[in-house]
Amino acid sequence: MIQENLIVGFIQSLLILLIAFIFVYKYSDIRTKTTHFVCPNCASRFKLSKLKFILAFKTGFLNERIVECPKCGYRGKMPIVDD
Repeated sequence: MIQENLIVGFIQSLLILLIAFIFVYKYSDIRTKTTHFVCPNCASRFKLSKLKFILAFKTGFLNERIVECPKCGYRGKMPIVDD
């Protein structure tokens, strides 16, 4: 009886993690396709990969992340701009 409850709890936990992973993946997929960043140092526009977008630090402000410009190497706060 106890082992059955443990198995059911484990399956429920895996299901919740799977749903969360799918949600984060789809969110990053939509955001990377419809947005880009603008570097304040060199004014270049660039897009991030899904993984880099997920791992980019949020600054606490809406639509702003800490990322690194691939052109000039500047690392800092950059706004997310809609395409």
